[in-house]
Amino acid sequence: MPASSSSQSTATASTYRVKHVFPTVQGEGFWVGRPAVFVRLVGCNMWSGYETDRERDADRTGADCPLWCDTDFTKEGASTRTARQLVEQMQESGNEIDFCVLTGGEPFLQADASLIRALHNAGYEVAIETNGTVRIEDAFAEDATGKIHAPDWITCSPKLPEDELVLERFDELKLIVPDYRPSAYAAFAERAVPHTVNGRERRVLWLQPEDGPRLDEAKKLAVDLALKSPEWRVSLQTHKVLGVE
Repeated sequence: MPASSSSQSTATASTYRVKHVFPTVQGEGFWVGRPAVFVRLVGCNMWSGYETDRERDADRTGADCPLWCDTDFTKEGASTRTARQLVEQMQESGNEIDFCVLTGGEPFLQADASLIRALHNAGYEVAIETNGTVRIEDAFAEDATGKIHAPDWITCSPKLPEDELVLERFDELKLIVPDYRPSAYAAFAERAVPHTVNGRERRVLWLQPEDGPRLDEAKKLAVDLALKSPEWRVSLQTHKVLGVE
């Protein structure tokens, strides 16, 4: 969590534990291929991030992701930054890139109204990735005014059953197969904000094969599911194909 509340009125009041800031291209989803500055924040509510805790945290949360997640969002090597300091680091790292992705772990545990305001003031279009267990209102509303400073684009990749998800809305939904399937998230998918593509309103729904030892099985299943439910599309981790972070 940030060292101070999201109700703080200035962008320098809160601090954030930052694991990594790096320029790359978005490898997944709607914005695939777009240059972005990624900001990886420390911490997750599904898994501690340590190998020894995988089975324990899977049992604790009921989520499958602790068993296969390959992301390093632990505190080791992280730094503490104010919003101003983080923006300066992003600008130095990304130069003219004006698109950023807040990720984790679970970035809704740290990102707040102060950070989003600072990023917007610096000219960034802000995307964020979340597992859907924290409300937009809880993360990004200022206590003093109730005003919500939310990211511009929200990607939800749920790790719990849909009746345990509280995220009010999102721009795209990403299910990691084989563990997460459209039939189990039909109601939750209705919270996706429709976007106009080629003159039609469409929900952006993805099936992404899990990387690792089950990849071949996951790829086949993702294609089979998409063919049976064509409102869903197959997403690939193209950054791994390109050999970038």
